[in-house]
Amino acid sequence: MFDPYCLRRPSRCAAATGIVRTGTAALLLLVAVCPVRALEKAPLSFDARADFYSAYVWRGKALDKHAVMQPQVTTTFDAKEVGAFSLKLWSNWDLSQRSGDSKATRTGGGLNVLNLTPYYTKCFGPFAFTVGNIFYTFPGDGYPQNSKSTYELYTTLAYKNPVATPSLGVYYDYRGVGGSFLEDNPAKDLYARAALDKTVPLNESLSAGGTVLLGWGGSRYNAVRYCSAGEGFADYQMSFKLAYAVTDAFSIGGTLAYTGLVGGAWGLDRNDISPDEIVWGGINLRLLF
Repeated sequence: MFDPYCLRRPSRCAAATGIVRTGTAALLLLVAVCPVRALEKAPLSFDARADFYSAYVWRGKALDKHAVMQPQVTTTFDAKEVGAFSLKLWSNWDLSQRSGDSKATRTGGGLNVLNLTPYYTKCFGPFAFTVGNIFYTFPGDGYPQNSKSTYELYTTLAYKNPVATPSLGVYYDYRGVGGSFLEDNPAKDLYARAALDKTVPLNESLSAGGTVLLGWGGSRYNAVRYCSAGEGFADYQMSFKLAYAVTDAFSIGGTLAYTGLVGGAWGLDRNDISPDEIVWGGINLRLLF
């Protein structure tokens, strides 16, 4: 869930040569840069991922219970003591032509979610502080005309230690929930998520990891996003991952997760929503260069 630049597990070599990329321009750039990075670590890095999942789940809500592809690309400039500046592009692609109650996104297949996220990370010893802004666009809702796109400012704090990595993130949707920036009492518009991550290397190439997380929403946030009156815990998730490093730069893995919404006195109002527990998972591909 939370993977700040300074807490990522570095690849075993500074770079890999001979990586085939789509397009002649990208290939020439990679060939030109790799020999330099072999001698000296460049401040600019790229992280490309392609995830194939059995469902699209967002903050406890199963928005699509059919197969999806979620590619993303992140570029990071490491400014050393100043911190790291990153830009991430993430998207969700519907791989199914089916429609019905099990799909809240646009039917008919294709791209239906596109997120652009600039963010900044600064490390203070084992602590990593991140601040950024997520720009959500939904092409299936008529983007760029009549779009239901929204913007979300967020900050996270993580503490890496030998036992596990706890983190806390706070998100402020200042368009779709708040209406305008810092209007009224923004505490009612907040969504917060606490997580605990642990990764264990099984051998030189194989690693296993797990994450547990719990989300909480303010009164207005829960009303808009979950159609539930009042503040309280919103969602939970438990996931398990395996990753195998095929090369120094390329890895393949798998994810299995269980996600649901929290009800009861400390959670969401069950009279307004129905339980949405789901087991989902898929294959993860990752390329670092």
